[in-house]
Amino acid sequence: MKKILILLSIFISSISMYSQEIDRLDFNLSLRSNHLWRGITVTDGAMTDVDINYALDNKKYLKLGVWGGIGLGDTNGEHYHEINYYIHYSTGKWGVGVWDVFNSTGRLKGDKDNDIWNYDRKTSGHRFDFRGYFVFSENFPLKLDYGTSFYGCDRDEKGDQRWSTYAGLNYPIIKSKAVDLDLFCGAAFGLAGKSNFYGNEKHDFDIVNAGITASKDVSVLGYKLPVSATAMWNPSRKEARVQIATSLF
Repeated sequence: MKKILILLSIFISSISMYSQEIDRLDFNLSLRSNHLWRGITVTDGAMTDVDINYALDNKKYLKLGVWGGIGLGDTNGEHYHEINYYIHYSTGKWGVGVWDVFNSTGRLKGDKDNDIWNYDRKTSGHRFDFRGYFVFSENFPLKLDYGTSFYGCDRDEKGDQRWSTYAGLNYPIIKSKAVDLDLFCGAAFGLAGKSNFYGNEKHDFDIVNAGITASKDVSVLGYKLPVSATAMWNPSRKEARVQIATSLF
C-alpha cells in the first residue's frame, strides 16, 4: 500500500509539473487590413499574424517565440509571407530582445536570400535585430522604442552592414476613456553613417514614422474585441497609410 501511495504521489507531482509547463505555452492570432511597422508598409494587403511563444520563467517575462505573418491575398502580384524567431525579456516598464527576421515576399525561388537555412552575412535573407523599450513611469507613460539591425539583410551596395537603427516615442494622450488615443513619432539612422532601410535610402537621418492610434473594445456576440485604427505618415518615403487591426485572442 505504501509503494502505491508513493507511486501515486510521484504521478500527481509529474502531472502538476506538466500542467505548469503547458501553462507557459501560448499563442495569439491577429487580423490587420495591412501591415505597418515603424513607418514601413510591409504589405498593403490584408493579412493575419500568429505569435507562438513559450515562457522560460514563472513570471513569463522571458519568452522564446515564433512570429509569422501571411497575406490573405495577392498584392501587386506578390503574396506576403514572413517568419521571425525571437527571444525577449519584457516587463510593464522595460524590455530587451533579439529577433531573427525573414520576409521572403517577392524573392525568387533558388536565390540565396530566399533560402531559410542560409545565414551567410553577405547573402542571407535573414536580418537580426536588437530591440528594446522603456516606459518612464506610470504617471508619465512615455514609451521609448529602440531597434538596431546588426547582422544579415541590411547591406549597402558594397555589401557592408548599415546597422539601420530606429528610435521612437509613443505617448497615450487619452487613456481609460471610451476610445484611447496614442501619439507616436520615430526617426531612423545608420550607425555606420550610411542610409537606413526605414527611409528613402538617400539620407543617413530621417523622420520615418509619425501618427496616431485610436483603440477601443467592440462588442461582438457578447465578446469584447479589441480594435485599433492607425493613421501613419512616413515623411522620408512621402507615404501615408491607415490601418484597422484586431487581436482575436
